[in-house]
Amino acid sequence: MKDALKWPLQEGFPVLIESIENEVDPMLDPILEKQIIKKGRNLLIKIADQDMDYDNNFRLYMTSRLANPHFSPELAAKTTIIDFTVTQGGLEQQLLARLISKEQKILEDTLNQLQEDITFNIKTLANYEEQLLDRLANAQGSLLDDTELIEVLNTIKVKSKEVNEKLIEANEKKVEINEKRELFRPAAARGAVLYFCVVEMTLVNWMYNTSLSQFLGLFDAGIDFSVKAQLVKERVINIRTELTRRVYRYINRGLFERDKTTFKIMMCTKILIKDNKLTSADVSQFLKAGAGIDDRNKIFLWMTDKTWLNLKALSKHKFNNDHTCFFKELPDRIQRNDQVWRSWIEENEPENVPVPDYEEKISADANIGAFIHLCLVRSMREDRTMLAANMFVKDVLTEEYTKPITDFIADLYEETAANIPVLYLLSPGADPTGSIDDLAKKSQHKQFPTGKVSMGEEQEIPAMAMINQAMAAGKWVVLNNCHLSLEFMAQMEDILNPKDKVVHPDFRIWITCEPHKEFPLSLLQMAVKVTTEPPKGI
Repeated sequence: MKDALKWPLQEGFPVLIESIENEVDPMLDPILEKQIIKKGRNLLIKIADQDMDYDNNFRLYMTSRLANPHFSPELAAKTTIIDFTVTQGGLEQQLLARLISKEQKILEDTLNQLQEDITFNIKTLANYEEQLLDRLANAQGSLLDDTELIEVLNTIKVKSKEVNEKLIEANEKKVEINEKRELFRPAAARGAVLYFCVVEMTLVNWMYNTSLSQFLGLFDAGIDFSVKAQLVKERVINIRTELTRRVYRYINRGLFERDKTTFKIMMCTKILIKDNKLTSADVSQFLKAGAGIDDRNKIFLWMTDKTWLNLKALSKHKFNNDHTCFFKELPDRIQRNDQVWRSWIEENEPENVPVPDYEEKISADANIGAFIHLCLVRSMREDRTMLAANMFVKDVLTEEYTKPITDFIADLYEETAANIPVLYLLSPGADPTGSIDDLAKKSQHKQFPTGKVSMGEEQEIPAMAMINQAMAAGKWVVLNNCHLSLEFMAQMEDILNPKDKVVHPDFRIWITCEPHKEFPLSLLQMAVKVTTEPPKGI
C-alpha cells in the first residue's frame, strides 16, 4: 500500500480504498490525522517511516460493504462519514434506468442527452446573467449614452430568449419521455422490493448476505429470459413475473428450511405494502398479535389467555388504515354463536374450513382477504400459522411458491466460474462432497478425483498449495469445514482474483462451512450459496 500511495500523495491525485471493514490499516493514520510537516517550500508526510512529498490536492476515499459498520470513535473523528446506503426509492430509479436501457435504449439515451442539454443551457443562462450584471456594475456615465453596453444588452436578451425556448422545449420532451418510462416502473418497483427482502434476511442469519451486484445479475436475467410481448404492459408483467421467480429460486436454495416460509411471507407482505394494500401496522399485527395487550376480563372460559389477548388485539386493529375495524364485532359474534366458533377453533384444519360469520366478507376482499384470514388463524390457532401462511403465499404469488423445490448440483455448476465459488451451508448430518464427486465423474473435463482439504489448524498451507495447482491445471478443489479457518476465508476474494497469474477457466472451488456470525462478508457476497440438510422423516 505504501508504494501505491507515494505517487498520488506527491501529485495530489485522489485515492480510493474499497471494502474496508470496521478497522483501517494503521499505516493510514498519518494521512487521517494530517501529520503534515513543512520543510522550506515542501510539504512532507511520513508513511511507514518514509518521508513522502505531499500535495494539498490529495484526497483519500474509503468505502465499506458493511451495511452497518461499527467504526471506532477515533476513526469517526478522523474522517467524514457519508451514508451511501441505497434506499428503496433510489434503487427503484436505478433499476428503471437499467431496465429501459435494455428494453428501449434509444429512450434512455435521449433522456440522458436531454439532461445534459438542460444542464448546459442552465449554465449558459447563468453566464449571460453574470455578464449582464458585470457590464452594469462597471458601466461609466449614463447608461443611455453607452451604445456598446446597449448592444451587449440586446445580444444577451436575444440569446437568453433562445436558451429559455430551448429549456422549455427540452422540459416538454422530458415530460413526454418520462411518461413512456413510467410504463416500465412496476417491474423496477418489484425489483427494489425484492432486493430489500433479500437484505433483511441477513437479520435472520448472517450467512444469508447477498451483494447488490449478485442481485443486479438476477435482475438482468429476469429481463433477458422473460417472455417477449408486443404491448409494453404485457411485457412489464412478464418481466415482473420472471424476476420474482428467479430471485425466489436463487435466495430460497441458500436458506435453511426453517427460514424459507419467513422469506416468502416477507416477499408477499412487502409486495402488498408497495401496492398500498397493506401497511406496516398490519404486518405488526400479524407478527405480534396480542403480545402488547393486557386484558384480564376474559369472557370465554374455554379459551386460553393467549388466544383471548390475540382476539382483543385483532378486534381493535384497522386493516390498511380503514375507518372501521374488520373484526370489531368478533368478540360479540363469538359470544352469540359460541358453539360454532368453538367448533371452528378446535377443528383439525381450521385454515381449510369456512370462517363463521366472516367467510363471505373475507372472500369478497380481493386485495387483502388472504392476509386477513392469515391474521385470524394466527390469532385463534397459532399452531396452524405456517399452513395458513402457505395459503397466503399461494394467493399473493402462485402455487409454484408453495411447492418443494429440488436444486440439482449440475444447475449450480452452471452459475459458477473460476472466481465464483459454491458455498455450502451445512447442518448436522449433511455432507455434499459425495454429490460433488458424482458431478466431477460426469464432467466432460474429467475432474475426478477432486482435491479435498479439511480446514482447521495449520491447514491453510496445504489448501493454498492445492488451490494453486488446481488453478494451473483446471482441477476442482473442495475445502471442508471452512468455519474453522475464517482468516483464510477472508483472503479468498484475493486468492480467486489473482493479478499475477492466469487461472484455468475449468478451475472450480467448492466450500463447505457451518453458519458463523464472523464469516467474511466478501466471500458471502461473491459465492453461490446453497444449504444442505439431511432428509426428515421417511
